[in-house]
Order: sequence, then C-alpha cells, then structure tokens
Amino acid sequence: MTVVISLISSLIAAFIAHYLATSRNQAGELLKFQIQSYSDFIGAASRLAVSRRLGNTDSEEADLVALNDAKNRIITCGHREVVEALLHFWEQGATLERENELLAFKNLTQVMRSALGHKSHDLFELDIGNGLFRLEPSNFSYRAKESAKKVTENKIY
Repeated sequence: MTVVISLISSLIAAFIAHYLATSRNQAGELLKFQIQSYSDFIGAASRLAVSRRLGNTDSEEADLVALNDAKNRIITCGHREVVEALLHFWEQGATLERENELLAFKNLTQVMRSALGHKSHDLFELDIGNGLFRLEPSNFSYRAKESAKKVTENKIY
C-alpha cells in the first residue's frame, strides 16, 4: 500500500511540476513577444514621425508597414490596457504631429511600462515628453555646424 501511495504521489508531483514549468515557459514567451511588439511599435512610430518632420517620405511606406505589423501584434497579444491606449492613440491620428497625438502616445508608453511590471507613474516627475518627442539631443551639433558654415560662407572679406 505504501508503494502505491508513493507511486501516485510521485506521478502527481511530476504532473504538477510539468504543468508549472510549461505555464512559466508560455508566460515567458508571451512576455518576450509583447516586449518585442511594444518595442517595434515605438520604433516604427518614431521613425515615421522623424521622417515626416524632416520632410523625408522615401521610407514612409516601409515605416507604415512596420507600424501596422507591430500594432496588430500588440492587439493580438497585448494587455487590455495597452490595447485600449493603442487604439486611443490610433484614433487621435497616430502621426505625432498634434498635441492630442503626443499626449496619447505618452500615455501609451506609460501604460506599456505599467503592463510590463513598472509602477504606474514611476516617471511622473521626469520630463519624458522631452525625451520622447525632441528629435535631437540638447547638444546635437549638426545644426550648429551648418549654421556656422553658412555664417562663414556669407562673410565678406
């Protein structure tokens, strides 16, 4: 009788261990897929916004394809809150050209962070709007270099 109970206990323990390992593996794979989808969406939205602001439309079609692909993956596997924020951003225009679109995108990034386990407003005191929407770092020198070059060219000797 003791042998039968030990055998049944071993089978139950093995089944539970297998079930837990499989569940953890699936959750890990889903998390990787979500992170990749979020990252791809933010990257495609950023490329599209920068291209439009600079007047470069050469890669717009490829950027739109990448943006829609990532959007569809988020809708398929994302947390409900992220999907809601994404749809709101999409309804606002999703071009990052107007104030309401910028606010919706900022909210989307905060909801993504929250869904990935960060505290809801852990970046509240930081100026993430500047970090998200400023095209160049504060010490970017290309324009200064070009301005100096134009001044030098315009000088009369």
